[in-house]
Amino acid sequence: MKNIPFNKNSILLAPMAGITDSAFRKICKKYGADVTVSEMISSKGIYYRDKKTSSLMHYTAQEEPIIIQIFGNDSECMKNAAEYINLHSTPAAVDINMGCPAPKIFQNGDGCALMKDPDKAYKIIRSVKQVSAFPVSVKFRSGIDSEHINAVEFAKMCQSAGADFITVHGRTRSQFYSGKSDIEIIKSVVSGVSIPVIANGDITDAVSAKHMLDYTGAYGIMIGRAALGNPFIFAEIKKELFNTFVPTTDIFSAAREHLMYAVENKGEFSAVREFRKHLLYYLKGINNASQLKRMSNSVITVDDCLKIFELAGKNI
Repeated sequence: MKNIPFNKNSILLAPMAGITDSAFRKICKKYGADVTVSEMISSKGIYYRDKKTSSLMHYTAQEEPIIIQIFGNDSECMKNAAEYINLHSTPAAVDINMGCPAPKIFQNGDGCALMKDPDKAYKIIRSVKQVSAFPVSVKFRSGIDSEHINAVEFAKMCQSAGADFITVHGRTRSQFYSGKSDIEIIKSVVSGVSIPVIANGDITDAVSAKHMLDYTGAYGIMIGRAALGNPFIFAEIKKELFNTFVPTTDIFSAAREHLMYAVENKGEFSAVREFRKHLLYYLKGINNASQLKRMSNSVITVDDCLKIFELAGKNI
């Protein structure tokens, strides 16, 4: 087993497709995330040397330590992806996605679909582990649905296949992101294996973070949707739980930073259009946000965004 590339009680930024690009990882890392994770990257895309796929592996020193997450259901493609990462990157770890619930991913036999076939999942993990120069982790869910909760057995399989650590999301695939995450199943996974377990699901503030760590005994926690529009969540948890101070600013100053990171990476045209979804999250909860949200849907320049930040700042 390779050394875990982060300390106990670390807070990780969860991988989210279309969200956790370089700019979002930078802003979360600046405001307290201990570890970032890439968007999930197709092993087939890497195999066929697709430029767009390869670009998802790009990161800067400001985002480190970073885990690169790959997905696929073919062990040879996954092995090839791990070898490609060896040659072209130096992440803290390589994560295998076995938890994505998206219909397109699931129906293709990728992501959470692999929880239905532990033997195939084992071969994939083993093939990646055998060639990876970096620690290997696996991210998965509590099960496919409430009738097929197999996270503990799946975790033991991951450990047997050579995973250095695992991340468990307490929802089933059928729940997607609705309902309640099952903290009991996470606790059972922690008790069932000897490798470190990262807990994911319904961690929204310092209180829920403390409860997750204390109750489950997890090695660390992972935060996804709660960071949308609120990159300060990592700093807030660290301050409350560990008395660790991370400097922050006002939320719309952070939003401006986030936007400029995106422009730096992708240029104004693409960055601003992709930033529209983030604008909606940053505006959540402010007074009279409906008009600003309508404006957000049609921003095309940095100045358009800055105007919205200015107006929003007056309504906090």
